[in-house]
Amino acid sequence: MPWLLESIRATVFAPDIRAVGLQNWESLVERPPAHTRDNRQIDGTVEAGLYGGHSLTMGVARRPGLGPGRADLILAPANRTVVVPLDPLRERIEPAAIGPFMTNFEGFVALTNRWLSTVTNVRRLALACTLFERTDSPEAALDIVLRNVPSFKKVGEDRIVDLSIQLNRPRISRVNSSVSINRFARWSARTVEIALSPVPIPPATVRSERAQADLDVSTASETDIGGQQIPGYMDELSRLIREIAEMGDIP
Repeated sequence: MPWLLESIRATVFAPDIRAVGLQNWESLVERPPAHTRDNRQIDGTVEAGLYGGHSLTMGVARRPGLGPGRADLILAPANRTVVVPLDPLRERIEPAAIGPFMTNFEGFVALTNRWLSTVTNVRRLALACTLFERTDSPEAALDIVLRNVPSFKKVGEDRIVDLSIQLNRPRISRVNSSVSINRFARWSARTVEIALSPVPIPPATVRSERAQADLDVSTASETDIGGQQIPGYMDELSRLIREIAEMGDIP
């Protein structure tokens, strides 16, 4: 089974994030958001609504006194679970996903490029996503993780039920050789449990064995990026995400 895209996020930092001139939710999606919430403490606004059947959230915060301002564009399933028919008489509840990584990733990157269309300099860019593969057992999830992280060697015959491997393999940017790109990846074999309802006690739950990859590719902190360079960096970050997803952990 190919990787499923559970959630994806684009992030930009800037000394004055509101001066960057990012599109708001309505100008990006061409209709008003379903929800808007302000946070005066961080001088922030969150807008959210449905986009392509999924939940699209846009958050912008100046964060006075806390360092550079930050803006996030996040796509995630509208619901935490989905009903999957097994046959005409049976069905199963599973954790939801946006869909296959290969067919959903590029659309979000294109949306992000429209959102980040600016000539104003920014401080840092990041692109992150959570991928998973459903499995029938912890052992099957472990096999997927070990296949993607061949540098990890299992020793002996001890049974491993939960595994998490965290790696950051920086690379020199192709856009600017003085800039380092962080390639952060956390690979894990785990059992995910989702509570369906607060009643009865204990609540009914969905259990799912999965191999999971949390990928976060970003320019280094305090990197000065010209607005005209943003498309080049976003292309580089998305290429590195695809590389890790398709080839696993490689130097």
